[in-house]
Amino acid sequence: MSLIKQLWLAIIFILILASGGSFVLSTLSSKHYLEEQLQLKNLDNVTSLALSMSQMQKDPTTIDLLISAQFDSGHYRYIGLFDPSGKMMSERVNANSKTRAPAWFTKLIPIKAQAGVAEVQDGWKQFGSLTLESDANFAYDKLWDSTIQIALWASLIGLLACYGGGKILEKILSPLDDVVNQARAIGENRFISIAEPKTIEFKAVVNAMNGLSNRIKNTVTEESSRLEQLRYQTNFEPITGLMNFDYFIRRVNASISHEETFSSGILIVTRLANLAQIDQTLGHQETNTLLKKIGDALDNECKNHPHLYGARLTGTDFGIFCNRPLDTDMLGLQIKELLINAGQTNQEFLSAHFLTVAINVTKSDTEENLVSILEAAEKFISFIDSVVDKVNIQHRNTLHVINHSDLVQYRKNDQGNWQKLLTSALDNRRIKLEPYPVINQNGQLIHNESPVRLQLEPNGKWYSAGEFITWATQLNLMSRVDELVLETALGKLATGTESIGLNLSASAICNPGFIEKTCKLIKLNISVASRLYFEVPEKSAFEYSVEFRHFCNQVKPLGCKVGIEHVGTHISRLGELHDVGLDYIKIDVSIIKDIDSNEDNKTLLRGICMIAHSIGMIAIAEGVQTIDEQVTLKQIGVDGMTGPGIHIA
Repeated sequence: MSLIKQLWLAIIFILILASGGSFVLSTLSSKHYLEEQLQLKNLDNVTSLALSMSQMQKDPTTIDLLISAQFDSGHYRYIGLFDPSGKMMSERVNANSKTRAPAWFTKLIPIKAQAGVAEVQDGWKQFGSLTLESDANFAYDKLWDSTIQIALWASLIGLLACYGGGKILEKILSPLDDVVNQARAIGENRFISIAEPKTIEFKAVVNAMNGLSNRIKNTVTEESSRLEQLRYQTNFEPITGLMNFDYFIRRVNASISHEETFSSGILIVTRLANLAQIDQTLGHQETNTLLKKIGDALDNECKNHPHLYGARLTGTDFGIFCNRPLDTDMLGLQIKELLINAGQTNQEFLSAHFLTVAINVTKSDTEENLVSILEAAEKFISFIDSVVDKVNIQHRNTLHVINHSDLVQYRKNDQGNWQKLLTSALDNRRIKLEPYPVINQNGQLIHNESPVRLQLEPNGKWYSAGEFITWATQLNLMSRVDELVLETALGKLATGTESIGLNLSASAICNPGFIEKTCKLIKLNISVASRLYFEVPEKSAFEYSVEFRHFCNQVKPLGCKVGIEHVGTHISRLGELHDVGLDYIKIDVSIIKDIDSNEDNKTLLRGICMIAHSIGMIAIAEGVQTIDEQVTLKQIGVDGMTGPGIHIA
């Protein structure tokens, strides 16, 4: 039973006890008062009547008439005259008297008044004994009426007391709602803090629960900071602060493997051609300062444009990768000018010379021809070793653009054509969800991650999100895509399909209309809500944290699961999620790849899993390919896995 119900029962019990006690005491007091008054009336009336008889002639007829007159003039139950021997001389009895009080009341509260007795004298002799008893029914009437009035007043006072008590109780217990919500949130692994109430007892509880939430938050924050430091030491070059070669390769491969967001990109490699001359002229310390200046320039450019990654590949080579289909020449010139400005030294006739090469990176049309992560890495290494070295090193600050045509991509850059194709596909619902299993450590299915596919032309090829999402965003069609994806998923779940995981874009979680329609659709299909998983990219979740929290607050009460995918670059901010109540995170392939042979990433991954588990989330590895990776991930404590190497037995 809830505390509020118990308090209400206590209040009602106290009111009943107080009102009932007052009612009983008042009724009994009235009863005793009426009995005393009846007894006094009996004595007064019998004395007055006996005195009248003593002073008159003792004619039987006259005496009988006097008794009759007295009986008829008052409310009497009985009047009797007896001679000294006890023989009845005259008697009157009221047999027709009735009371308005019910029989149970007269039995429960009997009024018993002593009869009045007086002696009648005849001169100096006793003539007889007179007995008089008043009728008690009128007293019952008065007592019943007063009892009804007391009961009505007691009920009215009780109702007013309940109303007033309810208001007072509501004010006293108002902090309890916050305490209950906090307790419920902690039960859902959302470690929130609330303001301290003024009530001492509640304050003690809130202090304890706030202390628990703060300890969890501090632990997660400290561990996140430690892991971020470890990630930086492992994956970043100490002089320039840019990514090192291995981490850069993993990030590039991870971007290419995200087919729902990647269609084509640009890889830029630039070589500081006269590094040896600079080092000989300026000295080691000044050379490192120049390298740091170049690294800061590239790093700031990447921070201002999140679609860019920068790295120091070797002592002389720098790499920039763009995961969007931008103009290769324009981006190459932009990076080239950036490096020229950053490469100025304090020596008038000495500046850094850069040899820059830009190359298009694309996806193939079919699954069979998709460039694998290993092939992309080999192509990139070969590109560094062969293509850059063939550029004439005597040319200062040159830019070479290499357009690969070996991969043919379906691209119609005409905006009108894309508008027509996308609108036709959406209007005719040429959409499907491609399932990729996500399993737990026991090989059981957690859910099917289901990226969207669109058929732009009837009976044509199915295209992944990465191939049309850029145009859909530019043409303001992403909300229609997201809504159609949700409707398709709910339809499949209604037919008994296994749990489905949907990838949501930043525009979806920032669109109030989409969130409102999502909630309406889920409420209409509430029975399948627990099998619907929403996942948002790490970048979007932190960049639009307010909107993301609002989205979680709307869909999680309906029973849906919410998670973050591609976790890896914002590890230091994982502590911010302690009060969101997320269900899972998916760790980016850049951390998972070759985890069986990468000790640094093993340590990093253990820390991420610890943070996830401490705030009630499960950790899922993305991009798992080999059996060795699966074995290692299980040993580390990862809860689930997905990727090319994951299949349902």
